[in-house]
Amino acid sequence: MTQRHILNRNMWGILTLLGTVMLVGGTDMTKVVVALPVLAEELSLDAAESLWVADVYPLAAGVVLVCSAAAADRFGRKRIYLLGLVIAVLSAAAAGLAPTGELVIAARAGQGVGAALLIAGTVAMIRVTFPGTRLRALAYGVWVIGFSAGSALGPLIGGVLVELAHWRWVFGVNVPVLLLCFIAAAVLLQESRNPDPPRLDGLSAALSGIAVGAAIAGLKAMVHPGLPQWISPAALAVGAIAVVLFVLRQRRLPRPFLDVGLLTNTLIASSAAVIAVTTGAFTGTLYLLTQRYQVIDGLTVVQAGTALLPLAASSAIGGLIGPLLHRRLTQQHLLTGSLALASFGFLLLATAEQAGELIGMIALGVGSGVIMAIGANAIMSSAPEHRTADAGAIQESAFALGAGIGIAGLGALALHSGAEAATVSTAATVISGPGTDAALIIGALLYVFFALAAGLIILSTSATQRAQPHRST
Repeated sequence: MTQRHILNRNMWGILTLLGTVMLVGGTDMTKVVVALPVLAEELSLDAAESLWVADVYPLAAGVVLVCSAAAADRFGRKRIYLLGLVIAVLSAAAAGLAPTGELVIAARAGQGVGAALLIAGTVAMIRVTFPGTRLRALAYGVWVIGFSAGSALGPLIGGVLVELAHWRWVFGVNVPVLLLCFIAAAVLLQESRNPDPPRLDGLSAALSGIAVGAAIAGLKAMVHPGLPQWISPAALAVGAIAVVLFVLRQRRLPRPFLDVGLLTNTLIASSAAVIAVTTGAFTGTLYLLTQRYQVIDGLTVVQAGTALLPLAASSAIGGLIGPLLHRRLTQQHLLTGSLALASFGFLLLATAEQAGELIGMIALGVGSGVIMAIGANAIMSSAPEHRTADAGAIQESAFALGAGIGIAGLGALALHSGAEAATVSTAATVISGPGTDAALIIGALLYVFFALAAGLIILSTSATQRAQPHRST
């Protein structure tokens, strides 16, 4: 067998591996949502603790993703990828066996750390494993589609596991699958490092963690009973200061921890913002609807998962059709049109009932899927070749932090709006019903205003690119 045939066979094997791991990661984001009411009742979780179970996974991934990317470049992508699989397996097993809510939350955080290591390794391995623009675009497409398909299947898989087995299997099912992926990764993947790795700077790592952690603490403090009102704005201010200090630190380092200079490219910066906000709107809506369907509408976990399929599955369809539409339309026009579609869908979903809600789900899902696929491609294709690892860290931080902050933000709105009407303190009654309705309407209006501003900025980059054609580096 020729070396070329071996390379081709390995590439398809690697592509299957990466897609499978991302599929599992996508289900981790959504399947736990349908299990939350049962989990919360068995472990006696309050509303805030239930919210932590849902959002600590993407938040933990977002906190350590930049550090993970730097570690992968310096110590080896395969090594970091295998470490991520080990942590993901151990954390899934720990979550499935946890006797208390606090241990479930800690294990979910571990799952997020494992996911960050896997994402960091994947971005770089695609770049070095798949030669040529077309193969690389295919690999990134499979990667995004794998995550979208996992997110789509997650609610249904979670519902089936809860009804046929136990909520603990929502986590436990990952263990055998990821163990097989570990064996495949050890055989198929080749080690690689960045010849110009970023400096492992402790201060930069600390500042990035403080920035994200303080922002989340500020959101959580808004609805935490008994805390002084000044805690929330103070935490948000600390987060903002940490962001500024992080940026200043990166600008002074000879080889920055993260090349924040990439964000001076308007298309990269706006695409990252659009990915983060849209992912947040999508995952936050998925979370709130799940609670409403089970608590208010009385659906079983399988019925709730089935009811959410139009929203989740349409996002996977959007991830598929986005690259096809890109053959005829520019990235800027696709992103702007998808922002309009997602805005329409979000508003309809938040205000309509029955058939209108279904149409809103499909529109929000398709628009979100196109934005995730095309936005990711816009970030990676706009970055210089020697800074694709940094671009990948920006891209995946947008996904992870967007998902976590979306659940935390819309969940906090629901808690705040529903607390006044709640007569008992269970998680289900506080976060569902009127609180969810109010949170969805407020979130939809905010998203419309954001989409309008972001669309105008993105369209302005089309004129800039025509005036200054892109030059490869």
